[in-house]
Amino acid sequence: MNNEEQFVFNNDTHEEQEIAQVSALLENEAVIREHREKLAKQKLKPSLEECIECGNEIPKARQQLVPGVELCVDCASVRERFS
Repeated sequence: MNNEEQFVFNNDTHEEQEIAQVSALLENEAVIREHREKLAKQKLKPSLEECIECGNEIPKARQQLVPGVELCVDCASVRERFS
């Protein structure tokens, strides 16, 4: 491979890396935007007194700290691990 061919090859590789980085950034931005929208909608809902998964009481402090809370700490932890 001569110098010119190697330069073109290296440029192509560099451009592909840049495209991959931009693509990853756009995907991350979309996930963050979706999460923010979900949180904004959740804040509009009242916090529940009982967990929708297990039926245990959700402490008042959690209800106040997490607007629109639907899960107790244990069920929320399980859901986060498997999401």
